[in-house]
Amino acid sequence: MTTAKQKKAETPDTTDPVGWAHHYWQEQGLEGDEQRFLALSSLLRYQRLVIDPVETQLRKQRLNLTDYLLLMTLQLSDNGTRLISNLARSLMVHATTATLATDRLEKRRLISRKPHPTDRRATCISITATGRKLVLKANSGLTEIGFGLGSATTEDVSRLVDLLANLRSSAGDAQTAQKRTRAKTAS
Repeated sequence: MTTAKQKKAETPDTTDPVGWAHHYWQEQGLEGDEQRFLALSSLLRYQRLVIDPVETQLRKQRLNLTDYLLLMTLQLSDNGTRLISNLARSLMVHATTATLATDRLEKRRLISRKPHPTDRRATCISITATGRKLVLKANSGLTEIGFGLGSATTEDVSRLVDLLANLRSSAGDAQTAQKRTRAKTAS
């Protein structure tokens, strides 16, 4: 006969959806890679937990995440200019999405566009002084909320960046992603 104490030990913690999924995966004896499923579930949950406060903060500047990342990519560029096709690749969005974002930002005079000097098919996008001021203001607000990472320690954030660099590299995202980890371990 099962006691109330044993029954309670068998009941999953329903406050953690990933723990709940783990319990029922095990209980049902499902086939497949449970750990990768749990990693996916955890990653997607964490992504939402990070993005929600970031988007709330960006709305204060009338920016969405794509617009902010586009402005930041331009801000971080050597001369503040990138081809629209390079922006789309860098942001991992369709060229149409990059074009729509540049349309929104150009209307607000945060960026400007010019034809490429030698390639008539290409368009150069440059951040304006107004765009630079706004992205710095957005960065200040995002810094206040830890860029959505909450109270994560500096060490945890560094380990997360390194781990994600390795995972991104193994997924084919960036050939140089693992260099950061290797450089840190060599020093």
